[in-house]
Amino acid sequence: MVGAALALAAPLAVKAADAATTNTAAPAATAKSYTPAQVLAGVQKNSTSANKVNTLPHINTMTRAKNVNVYQVAKGVYAYGSGLAVDTDGSDPDPDPDHQGTTTFKDTNGKSLGAHHVPFYVLGDDCYDKKKPCPHFFYKEHGISGRQFALMFYKGKVIGAIFGDTQTANDQPTSDNDSRELGEASVKAASLLGINSSGTDGGVDNGVTVVIFSGSDWVVNGTNSNLNDKTQAMVDKALDSLGKSMGL
Repeated sequence: MVGAALALAAPLAVKAADAATTNTAAPAATAKSYTPAQVLAGVQKNSTSANKVNTLPHINTMTRAKNVNVYQVAKGVYAYGSGLAVDTDGSDPDPDPDHQGTTTFKDTNGKSLGAHHVPFYVLGDDCYDKKKPCPHFFYKEHGISGRQFALMFYKGKVIGAIFGDTQTANDQPTSDNDSRELGEASVKAASLLGINSSGTDGGVDNGVTVVIFSGSDWVVNGTNSNLNDKTQAMVDKALDSLGKSMGL
């Protein structure tokens, strides 16, 4: 990724008396740009036991292994690595037998998100342990709300995604859902990352990193028709903001 440099506008004319004057003003500074690889390396470096948020492990949605942890890698920024299980829920139809027509969070028109159009990720909808603070990472304790922006990394690719749906135990016959799970994302998110996006046989077991930016400034507003474009337009800003905050 190459940041756009700011161009200095040249004056249209100068007085003869000023022509020989030396311009001693410092050149305008340009913002440093960070590549996805640099930012991901910084996230991994900061994913240490000292920065771990949860005290009890989360469940990898794909493998069911209890080996997923969440780390605060910068102020207000939380990251975890897991697999990716494909969420087909929402206003887009899908042949997945577990498909549900609604998502927890809606677009700004009040319509459920469409998993085939909107890249979204999934978090647990409650504190499984019913304690405060929660021994597991619980989004409501960390300034995270619906449509919260995140970066998602996988095999050299990075995309933007929003918080669109929640995970809880709901007794579906083909799923062992649990609010401690991490690692589910929409059809669109999987497709953008180059992952098999089928709700029945898609997904990957490991290798996906999700980096969530908390706070109201990182909530994405829009509709099913434009949320993807708006979210991808924030990727460079997020990379540069995180790179700077991690001191890369």
